[in-house]
Amino acid sequence: MFYKESKTFLSDEQKNFLNWFCSKESNTPWYWAPNAAEVGDGGHHFIHHIINKDKGYYNQNPNQKWFEDILYNFAKEQKFKIKEIFRCAINITFNNGKIDRVPAHVDHDYKHKQLLLYLNNYSGETVILDKKSRPFKIVRPEEFKAISFDSVLHYHYFPINSVRRVVVYTFK
Repeated sequence: MFYKESKTFLSDEQKNFLNWFCSKESNTPWYWAPNAAEVGDGGHHFIHHIINKDKGYYNQNPNQKWFEDILYNFAKEQKFKIKEIFRCAINITFNNGKIDRVPAHVDHDYKHKQLLLYLNNYSGETVILDKKSRPFKIVRPEEFKAISFDSVLHYHYFPINSVRRVVVYTFK
């Protein structure tokens, strides 16, 4: 199974940009999302879309180049190629009092790879499942750590006492 992990691929400038982007000084708009993986799942969170080719949202975000460069830096360090970016969004999750984790899911119904870039330290592990739906990898979020994996079932726990900020990319 394809799995890559790194905490060393971001420049200081990129780290500063990501901190600024999620701060109130940036005036980044955050949108309410009532579901995390499937309709009615109770996975309330906030989201900001950078790229979403499936919905025609591409080349509209003034910060898109920053986020593309971050993904390409990871791929360069980990020695793999990116042919196309399908989606990039930042999710902010929190203890919503309804559910403790997102249902196991695959982000798209077509083949892709995924990269999660954690933007802060918090509880809320990501669990990547193998082909028999058993945990393959359990990842504790750490600020500026990124993980990349195939289009396999995965889920994450909601944080207990904080917010979980993560950039989610899908690509091939």
